[in-house]
Amino acid sequence: MEDSLNIIIDFKENEAISKIINENLKKYNESIIGKYEAKPFIIYVQNDSSEICGGIKGDVFGPLCRVFTVWVHEEYRRKGLGRDLFATLETFAKENNCTMIQLDTAEFQAKGFYEKLGYQVIATLPDNFIGYTSYILRKKLM
Repeated sequence: MEDSLNIIIDFKENEAISKIINENLKKYNESIIGKYEAKPFIIYVQNDSSEICGGIKGDVFGPLCRVFTVWVHEEYRRKGLGRDLFATLETFAKENNCTMIQLDTAEFQAKGFYEKLGYQVIATLPDNFIGYTSYILRKKLM
């Protein structure tokens, strides 16, 4: 007798199921491309009161440094903190043998800022972020 299969939609995070899905996808991928590891990192700034003023969250994935989240407190925007965070990120990426950094941003976020830092748009995704265009940017490291 064959098992019946049920498709389930869940609107809350389920760590156990996420782990099963992620581990099995990784196992499949590694059967083709060999072993790999994504090493998560977080770079952040705090003030004298230990309040977080900004940060970058991502992972090192082979030669690629992937940035998932960037945030700078409004009080510190346009004062050099973002530039300092990205300078630290680039040093960190080079120290971890990365040859490029990749991130994405929505059209109302910081595309111009990233371009000033030398990032180039490699893909444009219209209507990707609740009706807004998103961009994938990369910077090759020397």
